[in-house]
Amino acid sequence: MTKFKKVSALLLVIAMLFSQVVFAEGEAVVVINGAGVEKELSLTLDELKAMPEEAQIDEEYIYNSKTGEKTVTVKGVSLAYVLRELAGLKVEEAEVAMVASDGYPIDPQMLTDIMAESLKYVIAYEVNGLAIDNDENPETDEIVVYRKVKESGEFGTVFKLVAEITVGEAIEPIVEEPVVEDPVAEEPAAVVFTDLTDEFAFAKSAIEGLAQKGIVNGKGNDLFDPAGSFTRAEFCKIAVVSLGYELVEYKGGFSDVKASDWFAPYVQTAVDNGIFTGYPDGTFMPIKVINRQEIAAVAGRAAVMAEVVAQEKLNKFVMEKSNYEDKLLVPEWAANEVAWLEAQGVFAGVAEGQFQPTKVVNRAEAAVIVYNTLFAEQDL
Repeated sequence: MTKFKKVSALLLVIAMLFSQVVFAEGEAVVVINGAGVEKELSLTLDELKAMPEEAQIDEEYIYNSKTGEKTVTVKGVSLAYVLRELAGLKVEEAEVAMVASDGYPIDPQMLTDIMAESLKYVIAYEVNGLAIDNDENPETDEIVVYRKVKESGEFGTVFKLVAEITVGEAIEPIVEEPVVEDPVAEEPAAVVFTDLTDEFAFAKSAIEGLAQKGIVNGKGNDLFDPAGSFTRAEFCKIAVVSLGYELVEYKGGFSDVKASDWFAPYVQTAVDNGIFTGYPDGTFMPIKVINRQEIAAVAGRAAVMAEVVAQEKLNKFVMEKSNYEDKLLVPEWAANEVAWLEAQGVFAGVAEGQFQPTKVVNRAEAAVIVYNTLFAEQDL
């Protein structure tokens, strides 16, 4: 090989390597950030297309719509690859929030689902051989996130106009042992927790009031863990105990709840009384942490069941009259409840200015919402 050919070949190799590392100039189509990753990414369409073969996905995806099942050929990059290899995951389990550029609410996804090979979450830049255009503006670049269908007939597997993907802090599932004492037994003596610092002063009376009623428990050693979170299963128990319902036997209606689970009777009791609902795919997601829009919906339903407010009156409260700056992000299924709770001052100290409907509720905030909704007037 001549010296000229050797130099040309070397320059070609360098150019190929450089194209894999240096991002092309252009406007980002998706931003990836959050406490759960080491590095924030702003990815353009060209950068997605230039990623190595091991990151690329080109295969059929099935999704369900109101008109029936549809199949499309999707090209894009693996979201799991981007998070693991480029953003640098720091957590094993977390809630992943997706924000759409048009403000349409997207249910949070669990990191374990995104990293599961069977679900193949893909940042798609091409569908059926065509560039994506969901905003009806060919001048803008867009992506859509698809995932594989878990069960036949499942909805919610396509997320359009995704502009930001945020990986939250690590979730450490807390499994509480079932309470064996009678929930209507004599009220215990006043409960004092030593970790209710000034940061959580707004929730002190609510936490101690609910603990005295046997509705919430501490974590032992006089600690409440106010910054921790409640799972959907744990909050089922709180709702059921707050309303004084008698537990019923689990009927086996959810694929991810077993009769032997401590929370099974609480789930069944809450569902039977219309306090909680499951998901369209037949799951209940008992270990998923509860967020603001979910806890608001549950609290509002509980208020109706406890006859704090009539359903007809609650339905008259609408988000159009809300003072929250992000009121348009509140989904329709929780809108009346959020609006009514806001008007009653239930969210005092919890949500000011913005409601942030998909934000995870910590244990202190959850106690305030439950107490202000169901017990504040009783204890005056």
